[in-house]
Amino acid sequence: MKVAFATIAFQALRPLANVFYAIIKLLRPPKHKITFISRQSAAATVDFTLLKSELSIQDRSLKIKMICSADAALTGRPARKARQTIVELWHIANSSAVVLDSYTPAVSYFSQRKDLYVLQMWHSLGEIEHFEWQCADTVAGVDVRLARALRMHANYSEILVAGAPMREVFRHAFRTSRSRIQILPLPRIDVLRSPDTNRIDMLMSEHRKYFASSPVILYVPAVRKTTVQQKDWADNFAQLLEAVESIKATLIIKADHWESDIQHLIPDSSHLIFNPIVDLLDLLVMADHVITDYHGVAFEAAVARKPLWLFVPDYVEHYSTVGLNIDLRQQFLQTSFATATQLVSQLHQSVLPSDEQEHFLKQYVYFPQTVSVTAAKQIARSILQGIQ
Repeated sequence: MKVAFATIAFQALRPLANVFYAIIKLLRPPKHKITFISRQSAAATVDFTLLKSELSIQDRSLKIKMICSADAALTGRPARKARQTIVELWHIANSSAVVLDSYTPAVSYFSQRKDLYVLQMWHSLGEIEHFEWQCADTVAGVDVRLARALRMHANYSEILVAGAPMREVFRHAFRTSRSRIQILPLPRIDVLRSPDTNRIDMLMSEHRKYFASSPVILYVPAVRKTTVQQKDWADNFAQLLEAVESIKATLIIKADHWESDIQHLIPDSSHLIFNPIVDLLDLLVMADHVITDYHGVAFEAAVARKPLWLFVPDYVEHYSTVGLNIDLRQQFLQTSFATATQLVSQLHQSVLPSDEQEHFLKQYVYFPQTVSVTAAKQIARSILQGIQ
């Protein structure tokens, strides 16, 4: 009932919303300006920061505005959401280009100028499980009626993917044409391949407790949305933690965006660190091993050349309810496990990425041919060409 009401409301209000936005556009004529908007993070991401710096180098006359506000913090606060959208519309109106890393209603729901260049970078190098339009009307996705009413992922000029195999995945997830999808990895690949060692050393010094017991294992699970899924995940996690304790290692779990749902399910352990306030990319560089299931962090771990392990005890169920873009058990035949003890036993004997992981990296992530031509530099060039 709530979804049906919201759908009707968004459809009925859109003409009025566009009249309101038309007035803003009259008051705010376009300038040589780019607006970055994130509904994924409350602070500027590494990707945004690196791209902003590169744009400033390539075009000193360009004005740049950053607006970052995590949707998770706005849940249940419609007035704040509305205010945030108005702020975004105010800056979109006088911009030549908009750069996004997530779905943004201010871009898709409202009618934009035909010459506005909108780049969707997304917030991951790739997606293992179905997402956005791919999983509409499933337990993991939005109701398709609401997605249509909100015009989810409309108005994009270009969409970035890290490698050719993700082209079809993102085409379906964003319901766009193949011609709009460009193969360019996110700026984060430069940081993951060549991290600032001085900065990492400082972080490790500040967080010595993370390294009290080695190896340090970073675990990044995909979100489970239903209570039943969360309880099943917690049962499997308890087995993983017990296996990690048996080898006296440290397990860091990073569960952004759903930590409040599972915090009460996490057992106490001197070998466990739950959701530290450290950026995921920094944790990737500092960890010795990475464990995930269906999370896109698998791509980043491969770029960082950290031994990658898949813990997928609920593989069959997840495949049937959410859907997968990659057959993990085929792609990672030797490094995907349904049993925690087997995974940790194998992990304890390995220090290098597997051949499967190296093949996965070459297949799914494109790297610039020349080291001096960074991902940020290539994306900046593409944006500036788009607004000429």
